[in-house]
Amino acid sequence: MAVPIPKDTIIIRDLRLNSTVGPDRWGKTRPQPIVVSIHVEASLIQAGASDDVADSVHYGNLAKDVVKATENFEFHNLFELAESIAQLAIKMDDRVLAVNVQADAKNQFLQAESLRVEIRRTRTAADEYQLALIRDLQTSIIIGVNPPEREAKQTVLLNLKFHDLDWAKLAEAQGWQKIHAELLKTIERTEYLTLEAFVREVARAACQIESVDAVTIRAQKPSALTTAHSSGVEISRNRVFFDLPSRTPGTHSK
Repeated sequence: MAVPIPKDTIIIRDLRLNSTVGPDRWGKTRPQPIVVSIHVEASLIQAGASDDVADSVHYGNLAKDVVKATENFEFHNLFELAESIAQLAIKMDDRVLAVNVQADAKNQFLQAESLRVEIRRTRTAADEYQLALIRDLQTSIIIGVNPPEREAKQTVLLNLKFHDLDWAKLAEAQGWQKIHAELLKTIERTEYLTLEAFVREVARAACQIESVDAVTIRAQKPSALTTAHSSGVEISRNRVFFDLPSRTPGTHSK
């Protein structure tokens, strides 16, 4: 087995904030619960040898700075909040090489657990990414091949991941509440025998959103197996797969 090369990370998990990131589930622009996790990549070799906090990136100071910069502050959207945290972490210490930020807005949807943004920012601007997710969207649909499944709706748990989303176009299109509502309309009128066909239809509907270019869709049936939590499938598709015009490269908002 190969020995992993040294790679060090400082982790702040589930930091709780209260910030405005656009309209909430009731359509009101006001502070809502935000949960943030931050992974800071920086060498811990010297700190491990010296046992001196001064030789490390101070996670306590970072947490305080994040709270100060975001608490009760009004951002246009969740992406803007995550971006501000990433830039704060990059700039706080020259030893920081890269930062991964995961931010969950808990009051975005009536039928989903949260809206999540995941971004990676580096000092060299290489190997960066940004994702948006609708997490644990619960729907009830006709799905399955057995006779009872053709008569009664079942709960299906959906996770939708949007790659390199165009946040500027999203704002013009009335944002996440409209996306959530339109996707639910499409999902709840479907009727399939298999999850494979179902997730394809969800991916097609998601790729038709103007601000979306590529998605990953995961669907799970909690009632499918008596001996397991759930059965499910996951697919990744883009607009080209469905013969839709691609977005213009480089249009995403940072």
